Parts: sequence; structure tokens; C-alpha cells
Amino acid sequence: MISMNSSRWILKPHDPDAIQRLSHEAGVPALVAHLLINRGISRGEDVRRFLDAPLSGLHDPATLPGVVDAAARIVSAIKLGKKIVIYGDYDVDGVCGTSLLWSCLKLAGATEVEYYIPHRVDEGYGVNGDALRKLATEHEADLVITVDCGISAIPEAELAKELGIELIITDHHTIGDSVPNADVLVHPRLPGSLYPFGELCGCGVAFKLAWEIARSFGDGKKASPAMREFLIDATSLVAMATVADVVPLTDENRLLVRRGLENLRHKPSVGLHALMEAAQCLGKPITSQTIGYQLGPRINAAGRLEAALQVVEMLTTRDVEHARSLAANLNECNARRQEVERTIVAEARAMVEADGRSHDDRGGIVLFKEGWHPGVIGIVASRIVDMFHRPTIVIGINDGVAQGSARSVEGFDLYQAIKACSEGLLSFGGHTAAAGLKIPPELVAEFSTRFDQQCTSTLTADQKRKAITIDAEVRLGELTLNAVEQIERMEPFGASNPKPVLMSSGLQLVDVKTMGNQGQHIQARFAQGTTILRAVGWSMAERMANLKAGMIFDLVYEPKINEWNERKSVQLQIRDFQVGQSR
Repeated sequence: MISMNSSRWILKPHDPDAIQRLSHEAGVPALVAHLLINRGISRGEDVRRFLDAPLSGLHDPATLPGVVDAAARIVSAIKLGKKIVIYGDYDVDGVCGTSLLWSCLKLAGATEVEYYIPHRVDEGYGVNGDALRKLATEHEADLVITVDCGISAIPEAELAKELGIELIITDHHTIGDSVPNADVLVHPRLPGSLYPFGELCGCGVAFKLAWEIARSFGDGKKASPAMREFLIDATSLVAMATVADVVPLTDENRLLVRRGLENLRHKPSVGLHALMEAAQCLGKPITSQTIGYQLGPRINAAGRLEAALQVVEMLTTRDVEHARSLAANLNECNARRQEVERTIVAEARAMVEADGRSHDDRGGIVLFKEGWHPGVIGIVASRIVDMFHRPTIVIGINDGVAQGSARSVEGFDLYQAIKACSEGLLSFGGHTAAAGLKIPPELVAEFSTRFDQQCTSTLTADQKRKAITIDAEVRLGELTLNAVEQIERMEPFGASNPKPVLMSSGLQLVDVKTMGNQGQHIQARFAQGTTILRAVGWSMAERMANLKAGMIFDLVYEPKINEWNERKSVQLQIRDFQVGQSR
């Protein structure tokens, strides 16, 4: 077989006996059983919960550390007419969680409740002291509730006490060596926690708090009918946040996203309907990919280039025209973000290509320029990793401050690489796959050299080459309409439940043609035995330009259902291929 820029293919091992057993127990096709086992679902009783995803499978909110105490304090504050401020992060998770909790408190009868979202560039991430002072003096806050931030706000929690502010922190981020001395901490992974699922996003934590508050205004065990309806509707916000924050779509995250997607399709709120209208999603299939590629980026654009307060305003308003106006502004903001991103990506790519080194000789990539917008450098870093498959740091220098955002390749510990050459950095933080840093501008070039050398010495041969993990090798005849429809029941796809990736060997190319405005995509048909299936390859026209009918392929793809003129058919979305000799 001759490789044509193919990635490294990793086929997952499988147990044929276990597959047949689960297929029989759960009444699903063997291929679906194979995919479920790959995702840790190996018992028949677990298959139904996974595929049906009932909300009855959600864990009791009272078992989430801090929730009962936090709910009691909030209910007391509402009844006493105290001033409550919800302090959220500026990303999708933060603004959705803020919107959810604010709406819950308003429904519960709160008359003195506001929200505050820090400005990404002017204030930065998390709880900051200046904001707390403003909330204490200008807003006269009695109680501040954080959403999606605060677990590292140790000095800020002490400041809150000095200011006389009651502070409830709700968060899901990594807990450090110590925790803030807040009045209440709500976090699924607090030391000693017995909560059965630690991977909620910030909005998910806020949802559990809202649920416990709703119980308090019911009979103590169940929410009132109005509160129950609100909570079910609020799963749309939880779905948005869970998908956008790339937390694992397992356990109750999967249940919340599945129900939230149904709400988005059939019963979106005024604000979400306006956002979907602006993104031209109405009347189209709504999946986790819709959130990840269309709705989420529009919300994030406000936090990247402007202020995210308008997003909460859109998500909480009941005024249709006002929501449409705000959604249109988000659409324009996203278009500006895309233009800024395209410009910086083009400049960054040119820098990499101009360094004169071969791909094999390249270690880590550090790119920097005066004026690059700090709100998009993380996206740019991801794009450069996609193009060159190397750990990448993109640094924007603005007003004498160099701020960088870093992204890694699979298997390479980016945080440790930065730590190893951190001399001179003003600050840095992150984890294996992503990180951020600040550095004096005059030290950027020297740091760039050290980071490149560090990556060169530690990157393995496998890490330097893109890898595609394949769920199963199948024959085209196994991809019946029923089998692929059953696979699509495994939605929502995302972190820890990736889209199934399959491989078929010895396929014969029947025909191929280009499509798209610039002819950049391809449409082809492949045959195996008596089965012929259509396939599409996005941005693959250049790679497949010299291929001809009759050639033999090994193909890696995602199986899809294509609907056209009310007819359904199986279609393959090509991920990669290897080509051999024609027959």
C-alpha cells in the first residue's frame, strides 16, 4: 500500500465474543455493540440508559458538595430582600450558567438580583478584587454567587470578607493545593466529595444549585410545577455549555445534553431562538456539532472581542425583537472575530513556512507579533496545530504586555514543556493540552528558542505524526440504513463519546468529482462486492486530484445518514485514505 500524506492509523482492539453477547442482550446490531464497548458500555442494562438517556438518571443535587448550604443561604437572601449579584465567566459555560441561575432566582421571587461578567481583556479571567470592590460600593451587593469561576480566588475570598460580602463559589475547574475561604464552596470534586460524577461543567453545577433552590420553593423534595418546567427548559443552556466547554459527554452530562438538544429543536427560549435564527440553524438538524461550530462561537465572540454581558441579556430577555437585535450583534461580532482570526492565521502560517525548516526538523512553534488580538490567539494556536501538528504558542503583544495562548498535540504534555523553559515568564498556567502565559516582550524571542529546543528533545516520533483512532474495520455491506441510524442514536457526540470512525479495506473507486465554490471538496463512489456507497471528502480535492476510477483504497471515514428529497441513504465522510494499485 502506498501512503499519500496519510495519518497514523490506530485500530482499537476488539473481542468478538463480547460484541456478540452485548448485541444479543441489548438487541442492537453487532456494529453498534462494538462501538458501545469501545466507549465502556459493556452490559445490556447500561445500553438502554446510554441510548435512551432519561432525565430520571440524573444524580440527586443534594449530594453535590455545598449545594444544600448554598441553596439555603440563597433562599434566605431572597426572602430577606438582600442584593444578590451573580458573577460569571465570559465564555459559553459562564454566560449560560449565569443566565440559568439569574432566571431561577427571578422565578423564585428575587427582586434584587443582578449579574456581572468581567471584560476578557480589561479584567481577565475569574474573580478580581477591583470587581468585588465595585460590587460592594456601586452595586451594594450583600451576596455574590460565582458561576464557572472562583475555586482559585483565595485572596479575593478574603477581600470579600473584608468588604462584608457573603460569597458562594460554584465552579468545576481544577482545585489547587488550597481552596478559598468562602462562605460556601459548591464543586463536584471537593476533597471528600461522594458525588458520583465529577465532570459537570460550570453551568451544570449552576443547574444542580437551581434544582435544589427549586425544591426549597416546592415541598422540600420536589419542585413546584412552574419550577420543574423551568428546570427542564434550562437543559438547553446546560447543553450549550457542556458541549462548548468540551467536558466528557458521559453519565449525566450526556443526559442533560440529549434533553437540551431536544429543547433546542422543539422549544428554544426567546434568546436561543433568536441566536439560532441569526446562525441560520432553524429548520435544520440540531446536534452537538451545531453548538460547537455555529452557536457556541457566536456567544464566545462577544467575550473575545467585546463584553459578554449582552449575551446574558439575550439569553434572559422575553422580548423577541430585543433578542433578535442582540443576536444580530453577536452575528456581526462573530464575523469580525472570524476576519481577525483569518488575518492572524494567514500571518502565522506564513511565519512558519518562512522559517526554512523541514517538517521533520521542526520542534515547538512560537509565533508573536505586535497587535495580535489576545481574544483570538487561542483559536489561532489551534489552527496552527491542525496545519503543522506541533505544540504551538501564539503571542500577541499589546500595550507593552506579551500574552500567549498555547495548544498541544495528542500525548505531549504542554504544561510541563512550558514549565521546563519558564525562566523569565511573568506567569503561566494550564494543563497537558492547553496553556496560557505572560512574558516581557523583550524576552519572547529567547523563550521561543528554548521552547523549540525543549519540544525537539522530548517529542516522540509518534507524537510528530497525526493519528486517527479507528473504532472498527467493517465491510461496506454492514453499513445498512438501520445500522447507521442506530449509530446516530449514540449522539450527542463529543468529548469521551467521539463520532464513530470506521475503516474499510480493498474498496474500488467507481468515480470521483469535485464540488464546492472553488472545487475544493470531492464527491466519490466506492464499491466493495455488490455494495456501492457515496462518500464526500471536505477540502480533499488537491489530495485526490490524480486518482482515477478502478484504483483500490483503504478508507477511513465517519458513517452518516444523508437526507435528500425526503429520501435517506448512507454516506461516508472521508477522514483519510491510502491508495494501492488498480486491478
